[in-house]
Amino acid sequence: MSTNKRYEVVKHSRMLFTTACLSMVIFMQGCGSTQDEELAAVENTPPSRQDLYDGNTAVSVAAANPPKDEADALARASHEEKSGNLDQALYLYVQALDFNDQNAETLYNIARIHSIKGNIQLAYLTYNEALVVDPNMLMSHAGLGLINMDKRQHTQARIHLMKAVELDQKRLEVDGNSMMSNGFYPLDKESPVRIYNAIAILEDMDNNHQIARDYYQLALQREPRSALITTNLGYSYYLTGNFTLAEKYLKKAVKEDPNFDRGWTNLGLVYVRKGLYGRALTTFEHTMEPADALNDLGYFLMLEGQYQQAIDLFQRAIDSSPSYFEQAQKNLKRASMELRSQQRR
Repeated sequence: MSTNKRYEVVKHSRMLFTTACLSMVIFMQGCGSTQDEELAAVENTPPSRQDLYDGNTAVSVAAANPPKDEADALARASHEEKSGNLDQALYLYVQALDFNDQNAETLYNIARIHSIKGNIQLAYLTYNEALVVDPNMLMSHAGLGLINMDKRQHTQARIHLMKAVELDQKRLEVDGNSMMSNGFYPLDKESPVRIYNAIAILEDMDNNHQIARDYYQLALQREPRSALITTNLGYSYYLTGNFTLAEKYLKKAVKEDPNFDRGWTNLGLVYVRKGLYGRALTTFEHTMEPADALNDLGYFLMLEGQYQQAIDLFQRAIDSSPSYFEQAQKNLKRASMELRSQQRR
């Protein structure tokens, strides 16, 4: 073969080899591009339980950078929640269910965040779902009980709250605590104090006042400076006519929190029942304008049948109000009618 022909064969072979290599590179690049697209599609796939998420996925870093496994999702969710990013935390908790949909604790955390955000229906459904996985999950019973209380579903509230108290007391017993004289174990830092306060309110409503006070005292042992619980205990004594103890606890409540309106209002009621009307008026004025305080005091006196004193207070409320006081006018009319009826009798 001549030199020129051998050169042409070699040149042609090199061209074929180069062409084949280029084709292979293009093919490999095409494969890499397809794999990247598939990976991106997987990474941007939303969690399967979209029914449990109501936030903004468009701004969620969890959507662009999904967790590797359940532990990663839960750790990141906890971090986001502590940073105040509830939507981010919620999205990550929901993503964690893709790795383990039987984790009752994850479902509870999802329900709890919905409750914080005011999504009560979603919270209610998710608390129930957590209890399907773990029927003895204390905090899910607690969450449902509080929702039932807010909805005035007192029968259902009692079921869940009592279950939560029972589970907490069993836990305290197992931990080796000593039972108190009232038959309860003292609460610790893990005990849901709100549950004891809530069940106490239900006991007061059912006229089981001593049981209610046992619960209030348990709660106060853990939170001795709680104006809310102290006020509730004071009101429990008010309900049974023990105005001395009622006044004691209500004074303590407003001392702990001078801005706690219900404490002042209930203390004013105690003074009304004790016949200390001037002190009651001053107490009401801690939470309302003078005209409103006069109207409210008049209303309570009207309920007690002291119509003339009530009429005087309603008239003072009307005179001191900078604008037309419709409710005081209505109360004045009602008290006047009741007084005339009383005089005829």
